[in-house]
Amino acid sequence: VNISGFRSYREVTSIDSFSSKHNVIVGRNGSGKSNFFFAIQFVLSDEFSHLRSEQRMGVLHEGTGPRINTARVEIVFDNTDRRIPAIEATEVRVVRQVGQKKDQYYIDGKMVPRAEVVNLMESAGFSRSNPYYIVKQGKINELATAPDSHRLKLLREVAGTRVYDERKEESLKILKETHNKTQKIETLLSYIDERLKTLEEEKEDLKEYQKWDRMKRSIEYTIYDTEANETRKKLERLLDQREELSTRQTKVSSELVEVQARGVRASAEQRKLESRFKGMKEEKEALVAEQAERFEKKAELSLLINDLKEDVEKEKSGRNRAEDVLNQVKADIREKEEELEMITPKYQRLVEEESALSSDIRIAETRSKELFAKQGHKDQFKSAEERDSFLRREIRHITRQINEIEEQMKDIEKSLEEEACEEDQLTTHVQELGVELQENHIRMDKASAEHGRLKQEFDRAMVAQLDATREEKEIREQLNTINGEISQMEQQMRYLAPRSVTNGVEGVRRVVQWFRDNNHDGRILLDLIDCEPIYFQAVEVTAGNRLLFHVVSDDRVAMKIMKQFNMQNLPGECNFFPINRIVAPQRKDYQDADGRAILDVFDYDEYYDAVFRNVFAGTAIVRDLHLGARFARSEGFDCVTLDGDQISKRGALTGGYIDTKRSKLELHKSIRLLQASRDQLLATLGEIQRKVNEKMSAVEKIQMEIDKADNDMRVYKQQHRNLTEKKRCASEQLHAMGRNREPKKAQLVNLRNRVREFRAQLEGYESQIGSDFLSQLSKFEQAECERLQREILEKKQKLDHVAKERNALETIKQRLENQLTTNLLRKRDSLTAKISDIAVDEKRHNLQAESAELNSVIQRLNEIVRRIAELDECLMEYDESAEKLNRELEDVQEQQKDLEAQLADFSKQADIIFTKQSTLQTKREENVKKIRELGSLPTDAFSKYQGMSTKQLDKKLAECMHELKKYENVNKKALDQFVQAASQKEDLTKRMEEQRRSQKVSKNFAEVFQKLVPEGTGSLVIQTKDDSLDSSQSDQPIHIMENFVGIGIKVSFNGSSETREMVQLSGGQKSLVALALIFAIQKCDPAPFYLFDEIDAALDSQHRKAVADMIHELSENAQFITTTFRPELLESAEKYYGVKFRNKVSHIDVVTKEQAYDFVEDDTTHG
Repeated sequence: VNISGFRSYREVTSIDSFSSKHNVIVGRNGSGKSNFFFAIQFVLSDEFSHLRSEQRMGVLHEGTGPRINTARVEIVFDNTDRRIPAIEATEVRVVRQVGQKKDQYYIDGKMVPRAEVVNLMESAGFSRSNPYYIVKQGKINELATAPDSHRLKLLREVAGTRVYDERKEESLKILKETHNKTQKIETLLSYIDERLKTLEEEKEDLKEYQKWDRMKRSIEYTIYDTEANETRKKLERLLDQREELSTRQTKVSSELVEVQARGVRASAEQRKLESRFKGMKEEKEALVAEQAERFEKKAELSLLINDLKEDVEKEKSGRNRAEDVLNQVKADIREKEEELEMITPKYQRLVEEESALSSDIRIAETRSKELFAKQGHKDQFKSAEERDSFLRREIRHITRQINEIEEQMKDIEKSLEEEACEEDQLTTHVQELGVELQENHIRMDKASAEHGRLKQEFDRAMVAQLDATREEKEIREQLNTINGEISQMEQQMRYLAPRSVTNGVEGVRRVVQWFRDNNHDGRILLDLIDCEPIYFQAVEVTAGNRLLFHVVSDDRVAMKIMKQFNMQNLPGECNFFPINRIVAPQRKDYQDADGRAILDVFDYDEYYDAVFRNVFAGTAIVRDLHLGARFARSEGFDCVTLDGDQISKRGALTGGYIDTKRSKLELHKSIRLLQASRDQLLATLGEIQRKVNEKMSAVEKIQMEIDKADNDMRVYKQQHRNLTEKKRCASEQLHAMGRNREPKKAQLVNLRNRVREFRAQLEGYESQIGSDFLSQLSKFEQAECERLQREILEKKQKLDHVAKERNALETIKQRLENQLTTNLLRKRDSLTAKISDIAVDEKRHNLQAESAELNSVIQRLNEIVRRIAELDECLMEYDESAEKLNRELEDVQEQQKDLEAQLADFSKQADIIFTKQSTLQTKREENVKKIRELGSLPTDAFSKYQGMSTKQLDKKLAECMHELKKYENVNKKALDQFVQAASQKEDLTKRMEEQRRSQKVSKNFAEVFQKLVPEGTGSLVIQTKDDSLDSSQSDQPIHIMENFVGIGIKVSFNGSSETREMVQLSGGQKSLVALALIFAIQKCDPAPFYLFDEIDAALDSQHRKAVADMIHELSENAQFITTTFRPELLESAEKYYGVKFRNKVSHIDVVTKEQAYDFVEDDTTHG
């Protein structure tokens, strides 16, 4: 019996061949003994013929490790006695295999319907349901306590009478037909007898007929056998061709896989290369576009700078000319001013002299008038008092006028002083404005230079920002590429495992974010495996879907995850390795040149040791299958090759072609590498983003500084204009003040002369007061009058001379002042304004700024040219690599196409070979069938004609056929018809005999009970509807069995007391009686083997010894397989098996008799 995946049996469990006599299976409760018996019933019994889906799931192994999807039980029957007549082999293998959605039967490797298995077993003498050769636990007690009617039903089922009942009508019909046929056959036999008499008379002809018939059949046998042998040889040649073709196909398939792998690698390399150089291409395109823009900008700036240079040169030339003219004008002004300064004192002296002369003349004339008026006082005044009163009035009037003039003079002097101070202040202010203009000019120059520097820095910052942005874009593209590859590989990974498992993995990944604090980071076993790629295939086939089991710290974490998983209604199934609950086998160390323990290839954290031992502890990696088989036997390892072929320590081999492209470990490793690259790129992206942000901040900061510099320039320009305007206004005001000062000085001189005149008049009036009141002048006064007349005349002459000279100087002075005021000074101010005009500086600053920008553009162009040259070199390398990869891909495609064509051709050849094999196989089967149809052959038929050729055989056969035509009137089928009818009659007789077997049960029961209880007696009582039949009425007609309603039992255990019925017995006595009934039933038609499951459980030691002796006696002619917890059955057994239960898995092995006793004693000790 071979069991795998069935209930408590996980691995392939192969039970060594049982002894043909008594075999005992021992083991503790729950170890799996009953599951072994259940496995045999699973294959043979109708009780399990139609299993629902949940029942099929119930027979699958449920334990730790990967889920078992298939349960398989194989029973190997010894058919050396041809008990199964339909199969000629010495061994017959019957297999039942179930899964979640399948239930399949196999006979000798060929899938068959269940009905064929049932027919096969029936042909060997087994019943359809509840086979009597299998007695399950509880069956003894059930039979002991069953009512009489149930016991009758069981007797019918077990003894085969129900089979008869089912076929009774059919049998009676066949019997009637056979009776009719028999009558016909008897008539025919009479005819044959008469014919034989005739044949006796023609004995020589009959001998001739038999001779030629034997010859014909011998020749036909030789022809058929020869054709069969030739067909066999052709089949062998075709098989050799097919094996050779398969070898070539395997080789080509391997080459195709390698070529496809090369293509995949080349495509991946091409994608990586494209992704790597895509950024360079885009960068070059951007640089070329920027280069064109920069060239355009350079041309624009060059033209603008040339224009600005011309303007600046013109302005500079104009300024130089203006400066020359200004210097000339300033020289002219200095010259005029010097001339004016030279004549001004003389002119002032002449003006004062003229004013003084005029004043002296007026004083003299006034005195002269006073003297002449004095002569007329007599006429004017009546007295001296009247005269003095008049003079006093005049004196008071003149005094008032003098005072008024003096006040006026003080005002003018004060005004002159104030104007002088104001002039000084204006002069200082003009100087200060000039200084401010120079300082503002300096600030403007600095601001212009700073603006140019900031512009260059801005260009550099913009270039840096563009470079950083381009680098960020490249990294994002690489990330997109990697994410795409990861998604593609994860999708491929989903196809490598059941959808429910992958859905469960995805669901748990969503849930674990809720449990970061519970020592679960969402990792599966696949995440923990780290080994060399060469071991991937071996590791993957060993672990299977357990690679996708989640590793958690304890079962509470798993339960929490499952709770959250169910709350979110996530699809899929979840499997966990709770470290605190894992029961893992001890590590087995082994290593030599040809193999090593698979645990040695891993590098993992000691925390996960139990997980790895649970999955891999009992497995070793070996170099090939031959070494694996040796290691499995000698070291007790399950072995696996690097190609994934597995060798179980129980002998089973599993393997075949495995698509290396569908490796979970390879995909997972690639995903982890890509995820590591992605994490690295994400970190780099973060740095680049920070760099981009810094560059953007720098650009914004520089832009703000440029805006500030622009604003400062505008402020400085406005200040320059304001200061220039202020200076111009102050200068004009200063010139106006200078022009207004001369009239005031002249007025002051005139006023002084007026005061002097008034004072002289006042003195004359004062001198007259109190003088004599005369009508004539005194001599002195007359002399004074003459003197005054002469003085007046002289001074008038002098005044004319001075006035002429003053007029001449005044003309010169006015001319000079006019030249200064209306021409030179204005011209000087105009030239100064022109020279200090800010537009010139603006153009100069613009020229400097544009020149700086042009230098920046040229510098950037040089950098672009240099970078484009570098990129061209890289792209040239890319073109070479891309061309190489393209050639390689073309070569791979060509090779793949060629290999696929070869495989297609191989497939066609295989189809042709298969067709030929089918044809030859059919021909061979026809030849074998023809040989069988020949019937019995002469003893010399197998060798007599073997040396002849086909042509000779055909000639001989034609000769035989020709001779046999002479005997066409002989009835050659009469004897066969008689034999066939006799055979049918014999078969019907055998069927009828089956009905009589149940009548032997009572006799057998009495004998068996006598052996089990030597001092006791027992009998079966057959009850009918009228209670008229009992066990003694065994000679009644068979059909009376239809009136049976039950079977009662009466026994006596000491022979002296009255017999008692079953209800009056103790539990142990009932069990013994039930066993006696079963043994009696089995003795009616012994089966090839029996299975008893703990039939001695309720017996005392004396009766167990009797049952053991009975089984020992019966085992001489039948095979017994029993289970027990008691030592009595062990004493007479031939072979012993021990069942152990480790890690939720049952294991069964051959043990010694002493070990079997240890099992029984250990189980008795532990209850």
